[in-house]
Amino acid sequence: MRRMFNIYNNNMSQESKLLTIQNCREDIIGELDAIIQYANHYYATEDLVTRATILDIMEEEKLHVGQLFGLLFSLDPTSKTQFEEGIKEFEELKDKMK
Repeated sequence: MRRMFNIYNNNMSQESKLLTIQNCREDIIGELDAIIQYANHYYATEDLVTRATILDIMEEEKLHVGQLFGLLFSLDPTSKTQFEEGIKEFEELKDKMK
């Protein structure tokens, strides 16, 4: 099991902070993998109860992605800046394609 750190500890060493940031990024990947897996399961069945259950779980995983990005952005503000720039560049490209 991974060691967990108090991310709001002002005395956290740079090494601990970097490890926490990397763990957060790994957790985002894990949540995205779960979303892909649930989507595959959703489309693999026609059973309505199964689909509704899987869809509910998949939507919860999307919420987790948002929470983890919020955590990442608070730990590494540069990531937030770059993320926002990427969205801006995408929007500009999309507008040019209209």
